[in-house]
Amino acid sequence: MCWFHGESGVGDKYRGRELTTDEVTGFIKDVSKYRPSIYMGGTEPFVREDFLSILEYIKKLGLRVSFSTNGTLLDSKKLQTLVALGVDDVRFSIDGYEALHDQIRGKGVFRKAISGIRELFEYKMERNVRKPFVTVNITITPSIIGHVEEAVKEIREAVQDKVDIIKIHHLWYATQKELWQHQKEVRKYLHCGAPGAASHLISMPKEIDPLALSHEIHKVIDLPKVRCFPNLDKNGIVHYYSEFSKKKYRCYAPFHGAVIKPNGDVKFCPDEWIDDYIIGNIREESFERIWNSRNARNFRSVILWKKSFFGCKRCSWMYSFR
Repeated sequence: MCWFHGESGVGDKYRGRELTTDEVTGFIKDVSKYRPSIYMGGTEPFVREDFLSILEYIKKLGLRVSFSTNGTLLDSKKLQTLVALGVDDVRFSIDGYEALHDQIRGKGVFRKAISGIRELFEYKMERNVRKPFVTVNITITPSIIGHVEEAVKEIREAVQDKVDIIKIHHLWYATQKELWQHQKEVRKYLHCGAPGAASHLISMPKEIDPLALSHEIHKVIDLPKVRCFPNLDKNGIVHYYSEFSKKKYRCYAPFHGAVIKPNGDVKFCPDEWIDDYIIGNIREESFERIWNSRNARNFRSVILWKKSFFGCKRCSWMYSFR
């Protein structure tokens, strides 16, 4: 289900080119004067042995930080450190009820993640603190259709209701025809090809009845602590999963944030929707210069009058900055 990996994923192209610890902390120091919120995502962050030290540096500077994890590399020491540092938000990826989650990610992985969540709350109670805020993310896939309510109930029982939010995520995807249209628009207006958008190419809509999914989600959305992202009404869900559905919103992403890739490339589009429009690299110049560069200003000017591109209708940032 992950656009970053999977059969058409783009993650491997960064292998061996990742930023060093000093380069990461140097960038964070560079942008700290702007007081940004920092989200660490795109893969399992604890595969980096320096991840806790990076989190510690961010919190020393008084910045807000959050990250997603599958929970498999967490142990008691790491969980205690997350609480001690005051990390703001930890998001656990759980794909459904236990049998489904383990079918997707491996036997025993569900219980490992659940154990981490429960232990994290124990350390929070010991210190009498509210952070980290704990979210469970459930991604919509064909396998969970018809079982959303079952998944939510089983997860709530497993964690003894000790999560702050259970968030149901719609998938960021494109059909083949939509991909062609998106890449055609990008070539015309930004003069690049957006090849990475193909990592979102799936046949999923053929396997999902949007109306049935809409009814299923709205059975659980009013339960305590349950949310959906994007937060769509019943008609909105049907529209979201309809091929060639019209875009409803303007993109504000290039005016509010940027993505730093593992090799230091800076982009405005997350999730590889326009992956080959690079506005700079933090190994080569300061973030301030990159943010105000000609490439950055050109991208914003296009977005100002065009509002968005075809693939943007299922981009996470389309819904995050409105």
